[in-house]
Amino acid sequence: MKIKEVGFIGFGNFGKFIIPHLIPFFKITVYDSINLSTEVTAIGCKWGTLKEVCDKDIVVAGVPVQFLENLLKEIKQYVKPGTLFIDISSVKVKPVNLMVAHLKHGVEILGTHPLFGPQSGKYGIAGLNLVICPVNCKRVNLIVKFFSKILKLNVLERTPTTHDKQMAYVQALTHFIGRAINEMDIPDVEQKTPAYQYLLDIKKNLGGDSMDLFLTIEKENPYAKEVRDSFIEELNALNRKLE
Repeated sequence: MKIKEVGFIGFGNFGKFIIPHLIPFFKITVYDSINLSTEVTAIGCKWGTLKEVCDKDIVVAGVPVQFLENLLKEIKQYVKPGTLFIDISSVKVKPVNLMVAHLKHGVEILGTHPLFGPQSGKYGIAGLNLVICPVNCKRVNLIVKFFSKILKLNVLERTPTTHDKQMAYVQALTHFIGRAINEMDIPDVEQKTPAYQYLLDIKKNLGGDSMDLFLTIEKENPYAKEVRDSFIEELNALNRKLE
């Protein structure tokens, strides 16, 4: 893939984690609503205004999906046709619909969901899963080649609906359990089984995730509530049997 300039909106936990993996291949300009220019320039990127970031060949929206619509309304005048616009939200139906509704005709849209983060990818991202949902995207083959051949990710192309239905189990249920375990603060004890260690690992992997991410996963996925309700119903049924 030809080296291009990338504009990255949002320098949160995931942005700080993933941008260093992209620096060898792109010239990256970053914008955040909070002034993090010192931190951004320290890792070798340029700090820019929102307009400057949106003028790049590729624009990545690294913001929670609950803030995406307001962002799109603000930047749609800046994002020109021919731009590749990428979101990295943990759900896909809502953000893809929002990008289609608000961005100009001719903007190439790529919904993505990296199925990893700072914790699961701390030893490297090679072999980890990345879901893509292309819309009017002419460069899908080049994009897949970069992600799979250069970054060594396992690229899965899915529809937004298929993604969200599966993520209601894979992510919403897992994070729901993980958040509860973290709030319980279950102890690490010597008398533990492998199964209990799995619970401790869930607590370790998910306990540090932000509340914004948790709310995105649980409230913005249209299929998550049904799965949570089913899980709670089964817990109650099991508890009634014990009583």
